[in-house]
Amino acid sequence: MSSFAATTKRLKNIHARMPEFPEDLMRVLRMTYHIQKRMKDLSNAALRKYDLVDASYMVLAVLYGSEDETSTASTLGEACMEKPANLTRVCNDLEAQGLITRGNRPGDRRCVMIKLTDTGRALVEKVLPEVYGTTTRAYDGYSPVELKLLEDLLRRQLNNLEALT
Repeated sequence: MSSFAATTKRLKNIHARMPEFPEDLMRVLRMTYHIQKRMKDLSNAALRKYDLVDASYMVLAVLYGSEDETSTASTLGEACMEKPANLTRVCNDLEAQGLITRGNRPGDRRCVMIKLTDTGRALVEKVLPEVYGTTTRAYDGYSPVELKLLEDLLRRQLNNLEALT
């Protein structure tokens, strides 16, 4: 039995009690939560042996993908979808491990700049293939056309959500 079967049953029960409840939309929404949780669990399992968790890995990966492997704290927080307090905690840990450095932008002491160190870059280059090697298995059996369709549908959903905020 699927791990999602119990959720499906609960949603059916809610719909039976509240006919206007959008069961099909809520099923899709709950499924995205389940997928995200399982993806994060897979990612964390691969990261554990490097003393990283998903949030710290995301900071390192975003920096690795950024121009000059540097970002402002606010841009990094948005890209990682982390609140400032949690980003600070994560960056404290990464800085203590020698994986990032922090400093002020020249000419603007209010702007915190975060940069990947050589040690951080080496770790990302070691960890990244392990993480994507595991997490991309979620798309096994998808054709290129299906992947493009899924991306288009998710982009439309993201655009709808961004329009609400």
